[in-house]
Amino acid sequence: MYDRLRISNPGASESALIQMDKLANAIVLTSQGVAFLHAGEEMLRTKQGIANSYNSPDSINELNWDRKTKYKEVFDYYRGLITLRKHHPAFRMPSTRMIQQHLEFFDTHDPLVIGYKIKDHANGDKWKNIIVLLNGNPAEKTINLPDGNWTLAVNGETVNETGIKKAIHSPISLSGTAAYVLFQ
Repeated sequence: MYDRLRISNPGASESALIQMDKLANAIVLTSQGVAFLHAGEEMLRTKQGIANSYNSPDSINELNWDRKTKYKEVFDYYRGLITLRKHHPAFRMPSTRMIQQHLEFFDTHDPLVIGYKIKDHANGDKWKNIIVLLNGNPAEKTINLPDGNWTLAVNGETVNETGIKKAIHSPISLSGTAAYVLFQ
């Protein structure tokens, strides 16, 4: 993923590429279905831009464990998202029928911001309602939330199941290139 982002965004800074990578994998880890991350994704693995490395040397194909230290914040963020997914069965609904019953998209009035609500203790989740917001814009965006008090659990930088911030009302400002998860 990191290599693909670097190739497709040649002028992007490393911090912008990291935000893109985190958003992409937050989408995977908050989506329904089987979540799959390639080995080394949590430490921004690179194969130096070689797309098909089957016959490349170990220097290209190895897992460079020094990157885990260098990108510890990314590693911790992905670990937090994986834990969130494990603790909340609403992100792992087992049937199409259940997904259709409990998941609804809402209009964010921005084509680069996706918002959806997982509702009514989906799949036996302890959280009654969950909102996932995905901002593909590089700039901050303001989005109206469904009615109610919400607790922020993910903000693109941090994952905290007990809440980063409580009593959030509409509207909410989303950082650029970031995923947010809120719950009731």
